[in-house]
Amino acid sequence: MRFEDGNQNGVKAFVRPLALAAAVCAGILTAAGAPRTASSAPDPGCTQALAYEKTAAQDSVSAQARYDSAVAGLAANQTCRDAQMHLVNEAYLLSMRAPAEHDLKVGSWQRDLQRANMLLLQCTNWPGIKGTAAGANCATQMRYNATVATNFTATPAPIPAQPIPSGAPASAPSSAPAGASPAPGTSVASPRLGPAVAPPPPPNPTASAAPHG
Repeated sequence: MRFEDGNQNGVKAFVRPLALAAAVCAGILTAAGAPRTASSAPDPGCTQALAYEKTAAQDSVSAQARYDSAVAGLAANQTCRDAQMHLVNEAYLLSMRAPAEHDLKVGSWQRDLQRANMLLLQCTNWPGIKGTAAGANCATQMRYNATVATNFTATPAPIPAQPIPSGAPASAPSSAPAGASPAPGTSVASPRLGPAVAPPPPPNPTASAAPHG
């Protein structure tokens, strides 16, 4: 188990849990009280899921390849009929898919780590694993997952600004005077401005008093 500086600036660390996963699965195969005989063959679904973990744990492959391998491993693990190995495989595959999701900005690495830690906790208390080296490895992976989550959330990515849709109409300025509000159910009409007109002349008292002939 080791950490890798994914962006070469120490911001994030990627966990490669293959060594621990293999150790835990080996411990399950030989755990005291496990319902398995020495001559029985491993479950093909379990071993196929573990094989995908090997690719997902490679440092030399891309984030997309790690993600695809983890997804394929989780699908193969659905056919794993050994309850203990099914639990351990899922826990470690989720622990490996989470960093790939973070790199690719897909899925939810937080949800994957949360479920992985829940399964790892079950692993530490599983009959036949509890108190063994395999159980201790599950506890170690939980601590590594906590470190990964801390590193991923130390520098959250900025939220991009929402672009204004093209062709959206611009809001027109209001013609109402500042501070004025129209009465409910009425609208404010814009004043019509025309040329200045002189006022009419005042009435002539003498002319109005003369008799009309």
